[in-house]
This record gives sequence, C-alpha cells and structure tokens, in this order.
Amino acid sequence: MLALAVAAALSAGLLSSPHRRLTARAPAPAARAPAEAPPFEEWAYARGILASKLFISDADALRGVLAVEPIAAGEEICVVPRPCCLDLASAEGGGSPIAELVPTALWSELRWFERLGMWLLAERRRGSSSVVSGYIGYLPGPQEFADAPLAWSESELAELRYPPLAAAIREQAEELRRLHARLPAEAGVTLEEVTWAQQLVLSRAFSSRIATPEEAAPPPPPRAEPMGGAKAWLSALPLVGGMVSGQPPPPPPSAMDSMEMAMMPMLDALNHKSSATATCAFDAERNAFVLTAGAAVRKGEQVYLSYGAKSNDELLQLFGFVEENNPHETFLAIGLDEHIASQCANLFGSQSEMERRLALVGQLGLEEAIFAAELTAKGAPPRTMHALRVLVGSAKEVEGDLSLLSSPQSLATEERVWGVLRSYCKVARSVMGGSRKLDLKEAQTKAPRRAMALQLRAEKKRLLSELESRLQLIQTRSRKAKKVLPL
Repeated sequence: MLALAVAAALSAGLLSSPHRRLTARAPAPAARAPAEAPPFEEWAYARGILASKLFISDADALRGVLAVEPIAAGEEICVVPRPCCLDLASAEGGGSPIAELVPTALWSELRWFERLGMWLLAERRRGSSSVVSGYIGYLPGPQEFADAPLAWSESELAELRYPPLAAAIREQAEELRRLHARLPAEAGVTLEEVTWAQQLVLSRAFSSRIATPEEAAPPPPPRAEPMGGAKAWLSALPLVGGMVSGQPPPPPPSAMDSMEMAMMPMLDALNHKSSATATCAFDAERNAFVLTAGAAVRKGEQVYLSYGAKSNDELLQLFGFVEENNPHETFLAIGLDEHIASQCANLFGSQSEMERRLALVGQLGLEEAIFAAELTAKGAPPRTMHALRVLVGSAKEVEGDLSLLSSPQSLATEERVWGVLRSYCKVARSVMGGSRKLDLKEAQTKAPRRAMALQLRAEKKRLLSELESRLQLIQTRSRKAKKVLPL
C-alpha cells in the first residue's frame, strides 16, 4: 500500500528504530535539553496514551501498526486522552487560538480543515514549547509528500486518464494558493508550509463528535459520498475513522462548521482497509477516545482502521494510495450524455426526438443524473436510471406519467437502458487504454507516481468490466424470466 499520508507518517527518519511500542509501563524518560522535543513514544506515555499491545512499524517493508500480542475481539487496543489531541472543539466559540498566524476575523471565515491545518502549522512553529511537540515530531515532513498527487505535473495527471480526479487535484492546489494569499504577509508562512499542513489534516483528521448513549447504537451501513467533478475534493472531504462515537460521517462541512474535528495521535498511525472492523468511540468518563478491536488479531498482524466508504479517487488524492478491489469504488460517467447522443439514430430516430427527450429530462430536474452519473460495479444511481428510461423509453411510456419511469415499466425499455450502460462501459474502458492485468504488472516496475496512476486506472477498469458483466447477466436472466429482474 502506497500510503503517503497515513503509513508514510511513520517514516524511518522520524523515529529512532524500525519498531516502536507504546506500553503502559514505559521506562522513565531520560533527561534532555529543554529545546529538544521528546520522541513520540516518550511524549505519548507522558500524556497518558495507552496501546500496550501495539507497536508502530516504520520499516521500509511495512509501515503501520502491528499487534505485539494477540488481541481478542471486543478488546480495547488504544486509549487516547482528549487533551492529547489537537481538537477544534476546544477552540469553539472563542477567537483564533493562533492569532499570530490567523487573525480572528480570518479564522471565522475558514473551513474546518483550513483552521485545523493552520493550527497544526502554528504548533509546529512553536517547537518544543508546543503541548503536542512529541506528536508533531513524528508526523511526516514535506518531503514525505513528494509523490503525492498535488505534486504531479500536468503530464503525470494525464496518466490517470480520468479527468474528474485530475480536475479535483488542480482545484485543490488552487484552493491552497488562495488560502496562502489570505494569510498575513508578516507571518512569513510559505505555500509549502500551508500545503504540508493541509495534506496532513485532510489525510489524518477524525471526527471528534461525542455521542449520547442513544447515538452509540450500532451504526447503519456506511454510505458513499457523491463525487462532483472538479468539486470532488470539497464534496467528499475525509473523516478518517468517520465512525467515531458510532455515528455515520456527517455531511460535508460548511465554511462555518461547528469544528468537531481533531488530530488524534496514535490512532492516525493505523493504515486503511475497507473491511476493517475496529471502531473508535468517545468515553466520557475517561475523557478519551477508545479504539476497540472488532475481530481477533494475531500477534504480528497489522491492525487496520477503515477511513470510511472511500472511493479510490479520494484515497489517492487525499491519502496517496489506491486500494485494490475497493468495494466503494466509483466511476464518474463523464461523457455519458455525448455517448447517448452518438447513438441518436438507433435510440431516437431523429435529432429532434433526442432533443425533446433531453428537454423532458431537464423538466424533471435530472440533467445532473446524466452529466455526473456515479457508477458502481453494481449499477447506476436511481436518478440516472430514471433519466435513462425517459431518454430511451417507448413512445407510450414517455407520453404518460414520467414519474412512473423512476422504476422499470417494461423489459424492452430496461434492455435499452442496460445496453446504453454496457456500451458506455466498453468505450470508457477503451479510452483508459490497455488491460487491467497489464496496468497492474507495469505498476510493479514503475516509479511511484506512474505506478499510482496505473493502479487507479486498473481499479476503474475493474469496476467498468464488472458492471458490464453484471448488466449482461441481468439481461440474460430477465429475458429467461420474461420480466425485469432487479439489478
């Protein structure tokens, strides 16, 4: 896993040995010069962080958190006192806690991730006098983000062959430049510093929302956030471990959000796996965040945490890696409208009829369902299916109540809808070039940036191929059953 943000945070240059274990009985710290920040494990022990069965591995072959002893399902494996965290909630309702960098007037206008990033930067500048100096000392420096997508050239972004993600990365870079330009010149903050802080926050921040006992019930299934082209990075901002307090991730925060976000030492060292079952909740009595194992972990195995239902667009842009066989993968169907128009003669018979059908889609407020359809391996969103049925439905269906087309009305129309989606999948896969197997093979031998682009392309092709096969299968079964079967 090419985690530039989470796994690479534990680089060999930041800790003094390949394996660092946090125990409940750490040795007393040796005396050191006042100006020198303590190492992370010493700082963590002094601040009350407990993780006696875990150690942080920063060896080149494996960067993450491993179990040093067997862990039972339901066992607490890490306790992080809230005062150890850089918690925006502690600054809520007051002025800027870092007026030397961000005046209160500006602070009040910043979004949560901008506030938290600037606060992190201010603490870094304070050095050993910062209350979180030991934590900041183990965070990755700017050099650790050298291959992050924000650093890619235009030609490297083109290697993604996926314009929505490239556009989102460009917009993120522009947002960083705008944020930097708003800071007081006398603060002497560089664009590199702003970029470093924002990358850390966007890849490591947790929700610090506290649940009531009623809210702490088992959470509903995670939901994927919609992507929106160049706005993708804003509409799907990360909530690492977004199930903190047993709650689903809240909606994307506004500029005046309630600041329930925090940087949580140790917890942010865990790598991501979509299938991870560990959960994080707040213990009010201890005033601490507690990580609990959802399943048994054997000695020597890596302990994972799910960052939430993240597509590879989000994982690559914000965390710097691609998850193979990601169950939350999506494909923004750019060009679906043009693809439909290219089949005008077969689908509509005339240009005027196509334009009439498109106008009907507009009247229903479904234009975006076509222009920005987000496909998964299991199908298209209900609104997209509705719009497609309006476009390719029979004359009788289209002359009637169009709201009825939000669900299947005939096998013939559904077959045309499936056919449009299948042909689009084929074209999109072809545009991305080569086969998935070749992409994965080449990714093993290429430089990091090229490898990540190839891995992303491979995952997009997997989704398109699986969706195409699923559509073909459901069509065959539906024909046999002589009725529309659910996709």
